[in-house]
Amino acid sequence: MIRTSAITAILLAAAHLATASVDRDSSGIIKEYALDPATVYNIPIGNTPTTIAFPGPLMSIDGANVSADAANAAPVLLNHVGGRYYFSIRANQPNAQAAINAIYKNRTYAFNFYHREDTPPYRTVRLVEAETPNTFISGATNLAGSRNEIRPTTPAALVGILDQAKSFHLVNQAYPGQLDDIEWNAPTNAGTVYRDFEVSISEVFRFGSYDTIVFKLRLRNKIATDIFYQPQSVAVRIGQNVYFPSIADASGIVPAQSESVAYIAITGKPNGQPAHLSIKNSFQIIVSRISDPATLTIP
Repeated sequence: MIRTSAITAILLAAAHLATASVDRDSSGIIKEYALDPATVYNIPIGNTPTTIAFPGPLMSIDGANVSADAANAAPVLLNHVGGRYYFSIRANQPNAQAAINAIYKNRTYAFNFYHREDTPPYRTVRLVEAETPNTFISGATNLAGSRNEIRPTTPAALVGILDQAKSFHLVNQAYPGQLDDIEWNAPTNAGTVYRDFEVSISEVFRFGSYDTIVFKLRLRNKIATDIFYQPQSVAVRIGQNVYFPSIADASGIVPAQSESVAYIAITGKPNGQPAHLSIKNSFQIIVSRISDPATLTIP
């Protein structure tokens, strides 16, 4: 196990920060690689977490010399929650080495991790889909004015997008700069008031590479009985256009005199063309109440 006193830990942290500054000026400790199942990624690690992020949720992870349980005293420690799009790894012993195979979209991606005292560890490694002619929309621009690659919004990709929106603040706080490609806004006074309940927009996330916007909604029930709604029928009105969810994560129930949280995402225009919507738009949430709970379908 790597153990240090409090003073030694502070000295080591200062040394790592100094080394990271030098490395940033040269090769960098924040990396981005194209996904390639024919490549073995060699990643230096340390006793601080190194996060490997994929474009979408992982199907499984298998490894050698690695464990998710610190009590096992494995050379390398792994932190991963099933279905998440990323995992973190760190050295548990000096000169530790480990190998991991990650399954993403039915393809295997191989990693070798190693710890060396004279090698600054990477802090984040972001793997991105290789650009293909079929996934680039010529002339499309994002809010910064640069061209924007539109990736296919497969079911797995949409699940990953929701997952990233839910963990956005936690990951952004732990690993600043890793989620710079996600735009975020917390609108004020954005919502819709109905007779028995009201819906407000807590947060809005824009995933430009998928032309998708995610809404975190709060639904507040003002009466003494439960209210039911169909999550797939929740709609977003922007001007004269009405957008229905490409994916929804909601219970369909707002308990009596209580609140519930729902996430919905909209992708592209209603006619299927790219929308490139801004998170600063004026949004109106449309929720259709249902009277018979037996007709409720949970996504």
